[in-house]
Amino acid sequence: MAELHQLEANLRAAKGGEFRLALLSGEAGIGKTRLLDEFLARARGDDVLVLAGACLPLESATLPYAPIADALHELVHAT
Repeated sequence: MAELHQLEANLRAAKGGEFRLALLSGEAGIGKTRLLDEFLARARGDDVLVLAGACLPLESATLPYAPIADALHELVHAT
């Protein structure tokens, strides 16, 4: 799976001291959550802190910082 290999390449770069950010997007049901879950399991198995945030499925409104707030919430509870 090319997407998983790209995420793992970003992880290797981050371990080398580079800042990395990945955005997963696409239609509902194409496997974004499964891809993220697989990547997180591999990354956290390497004792790496990976933050993940999700967008909220709102029809009429947008919350542009929701993924960042979600990731930071995870960080606060990880420390």
